[in-house]
Amino acid sequence: MSEVIYSRVVVGMHAPLVAVECQIAAGLPSTTIVGLPKGAVRESRDRVAAALRSSGFVYPNGKVTINLAPGNLPKSSSFLDLPIALSILVSSKQVAGERAQEFEWIGELGLDGRLRQTHGNIICALATYHSERTLVAPREAARELGHLIRHQQEVSVVLASSLNAATAILNKSDKPQLAEAVRVEIPIQHSTYNDVVGQTLAKRALALAAAGGHHLLMVGPPGGGKTMLARALNELLPPLTSEQSLEVAAVYSSTGLEAPPHRPFREPHHSASSNALLGGGQIPTPGDIALAHHGVLFLDELPHFKPSVLNNLREPIEAGTATLSRVGYRVSYPCRFQLVAAMNPCPTGRSCREHTCRCNQEQVRRYQSRISGPLLDRIDLQVFVQEVPQAELLYGKHADIDLESLRQHITKVHQIQIDRQGVNNASLTPRQVTQMIRAAQVSSVLLETLAEKELSARSLHKTWKVARTIADLANAQDITDEHLLQALGFRTLDWEGGLNARP
Repeated sequence: MSEVIYSRVVVGMHAPLVAVECQIAAGLPSTTIVGLPKGAVRESRDRVAAALRSSGFVYPNGKVTINLAPGNLPKSSSFLDLPIALSILVSSKQVAGERAQEFEWIGELGLDGRLRQTHGNIICALATYHSERTLVAPREAARELGHLIRHQQEVSVVLASSLNAATAILNKSDKPQLAEAVRVEIPIQHSTYNDVVGQTLAKRALALAAAGGHHLLMVGPPGGGKTMLARALNELLPPLTSEQSLEVAAVYSSTGLEAPPHRPFREPHHSASSNALLGGGQIPTPGDIALAHHGVLFLDELPHFKPSVLNNLREPIEAGTATLSRVGYRVSYPCRFQLVAAMNPCPTGRSCREHTCRCNQEQVRRYQSRISGPLLDRIDLQVFVQEVPQAELLYGKHADIDLESLRQHITKVHQIQIDRQGVNNASLTPRQVTQMIRAAQVSSVLLETLAEKELSARSLHKTWKVARTIADLANAQDITDEHLLQALGFRTLDWEGGLNARP
C-alpha cells in the first residue's frame, strides 16, 4: 500500500485537502497523473522528473501512476510539484515515509530542485493549522508566512529551500525548526490631507466617513481636490486590528500579491470590466473589491464606468461578500470596503457655471443617470466639492490641521462604536437603527420635516447612521436636532437640477 502525501489546493478563500498517492508498476516507462489535473499540474511530471535527477535521485523506470484525491476536485496549482515528487520518492523507497503524514507539503519545483513560492501560502497554512499538521512551504514564502505567524503564533510552518531540504525533514527523527516571524518595516504614509486648499465641507465629510465607516460620493468640477481627498482617507482611518490584517493578507495571498502595510487602497480605472472589479476567470481570482477588503475602493470618474459594472457593486456593498458563480466553481471573497467615488457634475467636466458650461439639461441628465438610484441610495455621504478660486490656490494659506490628533480622535470614536454596539455606525442593523431613533432627542417638528423628504427606508436609515457618527465626533451621548440636520445636509445633492446642481 502506497504512503499518502498530504497537500492543499486553493479554491477562493479555502484550501481543500489533497491526498497524493503514487503507484509504481512494471511496464513501459510512463507517468500518468489522475484526479482532474489541470494546466500546471499536468506539466508537473516533467518538472518533477528533472528536479529528482538534479537532486541526486533516480526517477523510477516503470509505469508511474499519480492519484490526486478527491478525484472530483479540479487541481490547477503548480505547488503540487513537491508532494508529487515526495510521493514518488517514498513509493520507490528512496526516502523514508513513516513521518510523511505529520506534514502537509506545498511548493513548485524548479528543474534544479529548488523550491519556488506560489500563491495561497497563508490560506494553506491556516487550513493546515486546523488539521493539526505542520506545513512545509518554500523558503521564498518566508515574508508572506511571517505575516501570518506574527498574528497567529500557533501556526506551525517549516521552510525548505529545495527538494533535498524537504526530504531531509522526512529522514530526520527530530522535530524540524519552525519558521519565525519576519520583521517588516512599515513605510510612513505620505500625507495629502493638508495639501488640499479649502474644501472645509468635503474634509468634514471625509472625517465622518473615516469615523463611521460610511461610503462617500464627491461631486464637483476638476481641480477641486476630489482625488487628493479620496487618497487622504487612508490617513484618517484607524489602524487594522490583528484579525483584520490577517484577513487582508489571506485575500492577497490567494492572488500571489504582497499584502499592503497599511489599509488597502484600490483605484481601478473606469474601463475595468466586471471580472476585474468583482473577480472571476477560469481559475477563481479576487477582484478589486476583495483586494480593498478593510480598506478603500476609489472609483474616480464614476459615470464613465459601465452601468452594468456599477450595478454589480450593489450586493457586495450590502453583504460585504463577493460571490462568484461560474460553470466550474462557486467561491466567495470578503469585501468589506469603503466606497469613495468622485465625478464631475456634467460631461464636459468644466467649471459647470451656467455661462461657461456647454452642456444642455438633457446631456447633464443623461450623464448623471448612468449612476443608478439604488447605487446612490447605498452611499451615505454625498457632498459637492466647490471650485477653488485661483487667488486662493496661489495666495491662500493652507489650514494645516494636526493630522495625528484628528486620527487619534477618529480612532477613539471608532472604538466607542465597537464597545457600544460591536460594529461601526455604517454597519448597524435595521433593528439597532430603530432603537437608536427611539432614543434620539429630536423634536417632533424635525421628524415631520424628515418624513416630508420622502426618503427610501435605506436612505432614512443611512441618514440616522451619519447623524450618530456626527454625535460621536462631538462626544454627544444622544442624537439631537443639530446632528440630524447636518446628516440631512449630506444627502441633499440636487440630482435633478442639472447645471444648477449645488448642495
